[in-house]
Amino acid sequence: MATKFIDTKTVIDLPAKGSVIKHLNNAAPGHAVWIAHAVPLLTVYSTTVFSQDTSIEITRVWHRLTASEKKPSPQSQEGELMVEHEIYFEIKNLSNAPAKCVVLLVAIS
Repeated sequence: MATKFIDTKTVIDLPAKGSVIKHLNNAAPGHAVWIAHAVPLLTVYSTTVFSQDTSIEITRVWHRLTASEKKPSPQSQEGELMVEHEIYFEIKNLSNAPAKCVVLLVAIS
């Protein structure tokens, strides 16, 4: 079994109680179990005392396969099969305040 770890390194801003759908293009390996995890980030930078209580969840993860034939010319009898795997995930902010997070992905094949 092989494991691949992907840090998306993209900070995602979420409004209070908001959600967003993101995806990873060219998700290789295509035949894998994908796991997504949202890591909340500190959103207030201050020298004064503050309080932050952030809850973020990945509500859905799904795999999309697109396949199409690419021919060198319209008259060609044979073409090349182009296959692309994409991983989609929906992130939801359960908190009553805006939040930021990054998503970590793991593929187990």
